[in-house]
Amino acid sequence: MQDTPRPDARAEGRLAAMSEPRAPRAEAVPEPVRAAVAALRAAGHDAFLVGGCVRDLLLGLAVTDFDATTSAPPAAVLALFPRAVPIGLRHGTVMIPTGAGPLDVTSFRAGPRLEDDLAHRDFTVNAIAWDPASGRVVDPFGGVCDLRQRRLRPVGDARSRFAEDPLRALRAARLIAALGLGLEPSLPAAMAEVREPLRRVARERVRAELEALLLAPGAASGLELLRRTGIEAELAPGVAPDAAAVVGALPRDLELRLAGWLRGTRAEPILLGLRFGARRAAAVARLLARHPIDRKPPRGDADVRRLLRRGGEEGALALLQLRDAELAASTTPDPEARARLDALRAHIERVRAAGSLALHRTDLALGGREVMALLGTGPGPQVGEALRYLGDQVIEDPACNTPERLAARLRAWSEERRGR
Repeated sequence: MQDTPRPDARAEGRLAAMSEPRAPRAEAVPEPVRAAVAALRAAGHDAFLVGGCVRDLLLGLAVTDFDATTSAPPAAVLALFPRAVPIGLRHGTVMIPTGAGPLDVTSFRAGPRLEDDLAHRDFTVNAIAWDPASGRVVDPFGGVCDLRQRRLRPVGDARSRFAEDPLRALRAARLIAALGLGLEPSLPAAMAEVREPLRRVARERVRAELEALLLAPGAASGLELLRRTGIEAELAPGVAPDAAAVVGALPRDLELRLAGWLRGTRAEPILLGLRFGARRAAAVARLLARHPIDRKPPRGDADVRRLLRRGGEEGALALLQLRDAELAASTTPDPEARARLDALRAHIERVRAAGSLALHRTDLALGGREVMALLGTGPGPQVGEALRYLGDQVIEDPACNTPERLAARLRAWSEERRGR
């Protein structure tokens, strides 16, 4: 019996919109890509498009990244395409620049025949080759049938395939998230067995799979599988039990979904360890530091303006969305929390509609030059301190954001400082 995780509700329509598998159309492949495959064949080599691009073409999905496999050794590919770049000679991969983007070409890896190469690919849905010129589809392991039945099945023995590359366990979760596939029964146990070897996989490769999973329409299903197999705990210790459901209830935004996934964890070190980049890791950490937004409800408009000033309007919206998702994912409804959040959202909208927020220094009626002229000073810390003071004044009283009123308040502030 097939183990079929259910995608989140908003993902259902997007997954259902995929076509039933059907023969790809040559016109769906950019002409420069077709020309490169044809050039390999004209030179006497077997050459086919292969892997994820063929799978997605069969499903009628848009494809931007193309991969090919060929009987030509890397040296022959490099000789045939002078602008080609060896990007993975250990695996026999050469990148051919084309007018439609890069085409990665990998030599048959396990023998002289195409079938030998396909036998060592990860899943049957990725072990399909296609010649766009003749329309010939090579599918020795029933990948087209598995696509039709929405089933993820390994090529041969799952443990052997994952031992060849532990990242394939993470890819399994990404594929069920992206395509709404059900799992062949041997896969979860095989995934659990490569938790430790997965630690040795380059973090950049892990990050790429996680990004694709988190942005997939069925991200909740993929995360649930990672939790069930113990892989999630290896990647991000301390993730909350409701994390998958929260992510599934969030808009398709990477930083927001990372925050939804990593609530309650040491998010910044986890993200840096996964090579997500310092700026993104810091942005997620800042968002989580202010979550939940309704922890201390604002008492008045000035409090709301301070909230907006700290995180900006986009930050406030992200916090509202995160808390919304958290409440939606809860198995125990909390009407009081929902009412509190709705009231806060309405309060924020009222303040935004009133305008004159002065969230940034550029929103102030006085700029740095005017402040220096009024204080009789040059650039320095005092100017920044004065601008912060004026920003606080406008937060308390937006009506004072005129050159005359700010100048009067600045003079009073300056005189008070001199009298200390």
